[in-house]
Amino acid sequence: MTTNTVSTGPDVDRDRTVTRPTLVKNAASSYFSAVDLEDGEVLGQVGTGRYPHTAVFHPDLPVAYLLYISSAHLEVLDLETLETVQRIEDMGTAPVGSALGPNAEYFFAGTAVDTPGTDEPGVIALSIDDDGTVEHAGTRELSRCSGMRIGPRGSLYVAQKREWEVLELSPDSDLELRDSAPTGQEPHDMYVLPEDGLLVVNNSLESAATVVDLETMTVRTEIETGQNPHGFAVADGPGYRYGLSPARDDDHFAVADLDAAVAGEADPTEALVDVGTSTGFAAPTPDGRYAVVDSYDESFVTILDLVDLSVAR
Repeated sequence: MTTNTVSTGPDVDRDRTVTRPTLVKNAASSYFSAVDLEDGEVLGQVGTGRYPHTAVFHPDLPVAYLLYISSAHLEVLDLETLETVQRIEDMGTAPVGSALGPNAEYFFAGTAVDTPGTDEPGVIALSIDDDGTVEHAGTRELSRCSGMRIGPRGSLYVAQKREWEVLELSPDSDLELRDSAPTGQEPHDMYVLPEDGLLVVNNSLESAATVVDLETMTVRTEIETGQNPHGFAVADGPGYRYGLSPARDDDHFAVADLDAAVAGEADPTEALVDVGTSTGFAAPTPDGRYAVVDSYDESFVTILDLVDLSVAR
């Protein structure tokens, strides 16, 4: 069912000029937080549902698309009023991946259990109207989906957890299957390196990320990581380009020579740094000298020195 509703949400500050705030997912709560990073201000709570998971911004319109895993619905958020203007209930079961197609003509979501009207998981395509609202346009039954990205040539890439592969689909309502590439065990999230034409795929049951050549849909190399890599970031450091890989089930954070990975070298990992906690995400400083790494279990972040490949603080 698709409904058009207006929901102001609690505690929203409307006396503001910011039209494109940062949206922070609060996975253990029922809402996203809208934040003005320039002023360091929390603007309010937006959306409502179980397990907020992804937020995708329209490139031209002041709307964002909020996807919830457990309540299995999608919300269209007006970024100027911070109000939900549309709520789409029929998103199958456990929608986990999302992507906005080229030219923002379609919104895509991948499910882990089933798609609307079927017993099988797969990908849902929703067409985007001129006002940013959406309507169902197509479905393709696949296997259990996880990560989802648009590649540099416009194709839609979807990770398949059971088959250990990445599929290339057409970015439209037909969702035509174009090609596939192998990965490691249970691929999870994915990251595109557009200038290199590569896709980095984290494998949740391994200590490795697979680097896929998107032109040939073949494996270029593997990056050794901690167990269950989750998240990936690139740092243009003083020595070389670093690939940064956190790990959900390991205290070791991987730092790889990204240029070596692009060249297809067999062992591009430079170091597995013990940071004393499991991690999920990282971000480099603007000069590429340091990386700030979160913690899944502790109330601190770790600052890595990427030159010395050591914990700085």
